[in-house]
Amino acid sequence: SSGKLLSVNASKSVDSVHLPMHYEPEGIALSYLCAGAPCVVGNLWDVTDRDIDRYCVTLLEHFLRSGQNNDDPNPSLPECVAAARDACKMRYIVGCAPVCYGVPVRCAS
Repeated sequence: SSGKLLSVNASKSVDSVHLPMHYEPEGIALSYLCAGAPCVVGNLWDVTDRDIDRYCVTLLEHFLRSGQNNDDPNPSLPECVAAARDACKMRYIVGCAPVCYGVPVRCAS
């Protein structure tokens, strides 16, 4: 943050009020993407550890085993992220916290 304060003036002319809205993107996910990672999975908010552990195990099993069997389709990481939400007890609180940043990747066999 730049540490600047925003003042809102109640005037009739909106054109005369200049509101500088410049936010620099920052965070761990962006750092990984800038370093060359094609995709990053991260949580939007803090979650309980048991539910997210169950989610993570399901995600990794589904994603890493997807390319081993010829009968199974080869889902992308975002598809596996969405499918692993069913493993959580609190699906809409914990299961919806993980999101993908970047491009969809697939596990090569």
